[in-house]
Amino acid sequence: MEAVMACWELEQSLLTLTGVSPGEGTGATMSDDDDDPAESDPSIYDPAFDTHDSGAFGPLIPTETERTLMERVRQELKNELKNGYKDRIVDVREEILRKRRAGKLPGDTTSVLKAWWHAHSKWPYPTEDEKARLVQETGLQLKQINNWFINQRKRNWHSNPSSTAAMKTKRKR
Repeated sequence: MEAVMACWELEQSLLTLTGVSPGEGTGATMSDDDDDPAESDPSIYDPAFDTHDSGAFGPLIPTETERTLMERVRQELKNELKNGYKDRIVDVREEILRKRRAGKLPGDTTSVLKAWWHAHSKWPYPTEDEKARLVQETGLQLKQINNWFINQRKRNWHSNPSSTAAMKTKRKR
């Protein structure tokens, strides 16, 4: 289905660029699904297709006017597609940046959490009372506070040798 839609869109683009429908002239369109058996039979000769000096079954060489027209259409189609995709790429980029920004906490709240973190770097597990105080100070939800500490411990704590020793001592007790 996507291929059919893509062909239809190309037909519409060609119509817009050239003013000529793909069905005009040969009667064929890019989205024709039925094969004409006469097209595949080499014994059928149609003199209408032999307008150039290339022989009955030789390659058809476009005239200079046709080449110029084909090049102009190719350039226009290329520019139209490039501009169409450029807008879409910008939209996707903005959406990605918007989603990336949405996950970040404000700087003033993280500075409060980091201050607590540095003050308790040997055992960075706040009690429920400390979490309630942090909720009041930062305006964040308890779940956000819990997630921030979980992520902070994953990122930083286990790489600190003094905290690893503290953790082992706590486990032994």
